Amino acid sequence: MAVKPTNKPRVIVVGAGPVGLYTAHALAKANIDYVVLEQHSEIVRLRGAGIVLLPNTMRLLDQIGLCEATEKIATRLNSKVNLLQNGRELIRFRLFEPMQEAFGYYTLGFSRRDILRILYEGLPERERRIKTNAGIVNIETHDNGVRVHLEDGSVEEGSLIIGADGVHSKTREIMTKLACESSESKGDEDAYPMVASYQGLFSRAPRREDIPLGCFYESHGTGVASQGVNGNEFLYFGVFRALPKPTTAKRRFTKQELEEEAERLSDIHIFPTVQFKEIWSTCDHDKDASLVHIEEGILDKWYHGRVVLLGDAVHKMTPINGNGLNTGLQSATVLVNQLHGILNSDSDFTNEAIEKAFHNYQTTQEEGCSKICQEGAFMTRLVTWTTWTGWFFDRFILPWMNLEEAAKSQTQPQMQEAHILDFIPFEGRTGTVPWKKMPKGQA
Repeated sequence: MAVKPTNKPRVIVVGAGPVGLYTAHALAKANIDYVVLEQHSEIVRLRGAGIVLLPNTMRLLDQIGLCEATEKIATRLNSKVNLLQNGRELIRFRLFEPMQEAFGYYTLGFSRRDILRILYEGLPERERRIKTNAGIVNIETHDNGVRVHLEDGSVEEGSLIIGADGVHSKTREIMTKLACESSESKGDEDAYPMVASYQGLFSRAPRREDIPLGCFYESHGTGVASQGVNGNEFLYFGVFRALPKPTTAKRRFTKQELEEEAERLSDIHIFPTVQFKEIWSTCDHDKDASLVHIEEGILDKWYHGRVVLLGDAVHKMTPINGNGLNTGLQSATVLVNQLHGILNSDSDFTNEAIEKAFHNYQTTQEEGCSKICQEGAFMTRLVTWTTWTGWFFDRFILPWMNLEEAAKSQTQPQMQEAHILDFIPFEGRTGTVPWKKMPKGQA
């Protein structure tokens, strides 16, 4: 029996991580009805790595009214220090301050939990819009919409589905199955598109008085690299180690494996005068620490029918260049602009209109996301010295380069092209480099 179309478009967002919650804000601003489905029992969860919010992301948060709340609790990042794992400093340079001078917004560092809290608490009607314990088990699509079956037996109906449910996306798994069952696409529905060549240990510790605030430290070595920053309240760090061989296997590491990995890393310097073991001894291993595979990959097709993917579900990169969340929010912005375009044209959310919107979204974002993924892969392998040429370049060439100017030439043109919700009048902050994309009517 055919399902009757709803008069008002309704979007089902799967996943209440930072990308999913930002998407909810953008949909609310676009006056598009939505619901967010989260498989976990709570939204603001403690576990997770520290994150970096670049100026283009702060501009998006400013547009939806959350910039000041974010700046109040985050740490302003300023410079970067590359060091060896014996603590010897290779080079120190201004990385983040020139971004603020260029674009008017600070680069901020803080926890994933904090950005979740800001996005969640700032969302209008959040109790009605977000459903927890709402794991999805199946998706049905038809000419007028979708039906999402949940683990508790209930069903959510809507016009389309946005899968923002992370690297192990259930939405992607079901979408792939639907695509393989259709006449237009044949492939391996069991193939896992993300490959892990590294694993990462992430945690936080109490802030230290002997490490300057806002300075981003990165240690380099054979097969291992680390990143750490001392924040206003906590110190955040991550250590990445190359796997013996790439794998597509999904791993959930045990507490014993976490402790064994920590023991292997104990003598590595995360900061010039501080080793991993000194920080690890002050961490809450049960609540704050995690050991995970670090997947990489980008899908060839980002959508099928009325199902579309966002963030790590479609383009996953290593954390080394700090672009995962920032890129995910850019993709969400482009997608919601496309959906608002359907609404603004007085068109219905027909299969044809949705296909066009999804196609435009992927076309707009694919090249840039692919480039960022490639840059992250290159940087990760460079700082872990996977080749002797990489080791030589990192040890003996980079320290003599003007890395501040090199970073400007690489990041500023890319950031200048950053997207903005084009249907919300907004001025925002500016610096020495003008933003190229403005809301419609303000260009």
